[in-house]
Amino acid sequence: MKNKRLIYVDTIRVFAMLLVVLAHSCADDLINRQATLKWGMVNSLVTITEVAVPLFFMISGAMILNSSKTYNLKYLFAHRLVRVVVPFLAWSVISAYLARVMTGPVDMRDFTNTLLMMYHKPVLIAYWFMYPLIALYLLSPFLKAIADKIDDKMLIYLLILWVVIDIALPTLTTNTPKNIGVYFNSFGLGRVVVSKDVGYFFIGYRISKIDRHNLKLSMNIWAMVLLMAVNILISFVSLNKNFQFLNVISSINVPIIAALIYMLFKRYEPKYTKGFSRVIEVIAPLTYGVYLVHGLAIQLVNKYYINANFLYVWVLATLLSIVIILILSKIPIVNRILT
Repeated sequence: MKNKRLIYVDTIRVFAMLLVVLAHSCADDLINRQATLKWGMVNSLVTITEVAVPLFFMISGAMILNSSKTYNLKYLFAHRLVRVVVPFLAWSVISAYLARVMTGPVDMRDFTNTLLMMYHKPVLIAYWFMYPLIALYLLSPFLKAIADKIDDKMLIYLLILWVVIDIALPTLTTNTPKNIGVYFNSFGLGRVVVSKDVGYFFIGYRISKIDRHNLKLSMNIWAMVLLMAVNILISFVSLNKNFQFLNVISSINVPIIAALIYMLFKRYEPKYTKGFSRVIEVIAPLTYGVYLVHGLAIQLVNKYYINANFLYVWVLATLLSIVIILILSKIPIVNRILT
């Protein structure tokens, strides 16, 4: 990859960030399951946002597996990991403390224990994403070695293994009655794919190699809309325990939808306006910081805007997160620690 910023990659990054904040803004309404139009809308939106994290992994795969610096272990530990781990650790401490401040007196023993357990459990649920991401960063030199040597046939073979072993079988295990699901539960030592997210790394890398002229815009849109509609339908039908097994279809659809969205943004690359590109170039570098702070922002909005509509929470939390990270990014030293 060139050092020049790719607008379509930055656009995907911003798009995925907005979806993540939306998903967590809907959390309270989603938990209170009721047969209402509002709940149905929330359920549908959360289903749509399931592609957000895959898109982040795909971007990382495209950038890292295309970079010659990925083989450089010194660069990995002195730069790439530092840029990810330091803000994550800093915001974990801040979030663990402020989350308690907003809910009542701070129990320092509980606060300390939460930090000590951070290796096993994120301080905020939203931070789960960091654990597989850091693992993939650590494995990135090996993954690049595979990417540089593998051909399309072997890549497809790898992705088939990934879909079957890390997506389909686990979904069947958890979405069928125990007396049936036990037969789909694979033995841990027999799992040949090292991470349930590694497939997204390779999908992002492979799409980055496709000439945008070979991507069919209208076909991508129709396929994406159809599969998303199927997933939304399944999200309602599977509320009945007898039909939860259908979730295996939606789980397989998610990487396909994410890939179609990725290709759609790439195909649209030459049509982004200068004004849109400038806005994206300002917001894109802030997305990691926004991800790290948005949990606190949502909690803050909910605290002072009681019973706010999830859309208001989403908009306000997004704007608040962007403003906070934008300000912090302008402060020397602080920007390296918190953004």
